[in-house]
Amino acid sequence: MGSMTPEPTRTLNPMVGVVVVSHEQVAFSMVEAARRVVGTMPGVNVVCVSSAEDSVAITQRVSHACSEVDDGAGVLIMVDVYGSTPFNVAMSMLDGTGAGEVLCGVNLPMLLKLATLDRSRLSPAEIAQELCECGRRSIRIGSELTGKIVVGGIR
Repeated sequence: MGSMTPEPTRTLNPMVGVVVVSHEQVAFSMVEAARRVVGTMPGVNVVCVSSAEDSVAITQRVSHACSEVDDGAGVLIMVDVYGSTPFNVAMSMLDGTGAGEVLCGVNLPMLLKLATLDRSRLSPAEIAQELCECGRRSIRIGSELTGKIVVGGIR
């Protein structure tokens, strides 16, 4: 629906910009939640995609959002759903002309981890790897952690 204006970069060294792209308002809400926990997140932009938009319009908005946060170190595009139109648009932008990476399955723990990374010293691919591992670690089944409920009848 609209893109969120990024907070200004506060470093003299170029850092990897981040664009979070989702269906409807998911990205906006997750980034806002992360900001309430960790404070400012410079160089992070949001694009919320409406089901009424076509891929050309989405591509233009994501491209614009990337240009707003790219200060020379590249851009990481985080999308909500693998195989979706936002994912396909993001993948089409990896044309080899600049540093960039796409990470799908964005979740709040990834955004919280993002706030702790030094994006001026890591590449988009290195940041994506760190966040991917964080996201995977954050997905848990409660009963497997407590051992109090038998899962699938086997224990």
